[in-house]
Formats: sequence, structure tokens, C-alpha cells
Amino acid sequence: MTEDLPLDGEPLLAALEKADVGFIVIGGFAVSAHGHLRATKDLDIVPDPDPENLNRLANMLSQLDTEVFGMEEFEQEEVPDPTDPDALALGGNFVLTTKHGRLDIMQLISPDLEYADLETSAIEDEVFEHRVRFCSYEHLVAMKEAAGRSQDLEDLKNLRVARGE
Repeated sequence: MTEDLPLDGEPLLAALEKADVGFIVIGGFAVSAHGHLRATKDLDIVPDPDPENLNRLANMLSQLDTEVFGMEEFEQEEVPDPTDPDALALGGNFVLTTKHGRLDIMQLISPDLEYADLETSAIEDEVFEHRVRFCSYEHLVAMKEAAGRSQDLEDLKNLRVARGE
């Protein structure tokens, strides 16, 4: 089981880069990219839904000892396999554990955002010496407001302070 491993973002980003996976980062890493540094337990990505990209992502996941998180009570055949490009192509969300910590593959995003929406205004920055694309500040705020959890509301408050809003 890899679920107890803390997040080590650098090797996850390196694996995504090496596999030439197209993706946009959302969640805690995006909060940091937009001005408020905070710890996070996972790397949240929205992959490019192009079938070849999903094939590269599935192949990469198969090399990281990937398991679907929280599925212990289910039979193996009941759990979708994120190392299968066809399972990824269904467009769902996956909370995964890997040998480098938790990786969340997000394809259903509230408020009704898709990769194509995020891509149009994504920003690029360097993280751990890797070029990484992040969702725009406006999209991040919309996602945090739609989720409305206590951590999301705290992130919004801290982001607004950091940006002088």
C-alpha cells in the first residue's frame, strides 16, 4: 500500500514531464502558484483529454505503483483501472496513491470547467526545475468558490490578502 506516503511533488512532476503528459495543475499547488504558499497532501491535475495524451498518462501511472485510493472494500474488478487509457477516457475523477504520494486526476470540475476552458488562460511557471502549467487565478477562484469547503474558503481569503485584493 502506498496510501501512507507523504506527497513528494518533484518526482511526480518529473514523471509527468518525462512521459510528455499534457496537464494543468489545480488545487493546492495552484494556490501556491498564485501567491499563497501552503502545504498540500496531493497534486491535483486536469489532463489533456486527447486519447494519445491519456495513453501516455496511463503508461506513466503504471510505472508509479498506482492504486485507486479508498477502494479496499471493493473487489478488484469493481474498481476502475487508471492505468487503462479507456478508463481515463471515460472522463471521471481519480484519487490515486503512487510511490511518490497522492495524485488526483480531475476531469469533472465544478463549476463545469473542462481542460479546454482551463487551457485558454493557463499560466506557466517553474516548479522544482520543471515547467508547469497552472489554471488561471480566475478559474482557481471559481473552483474554490464552487467547492466551498473550509480549506477552499481559507485559500480564497489568503489568496486575496496575498494579492492585495
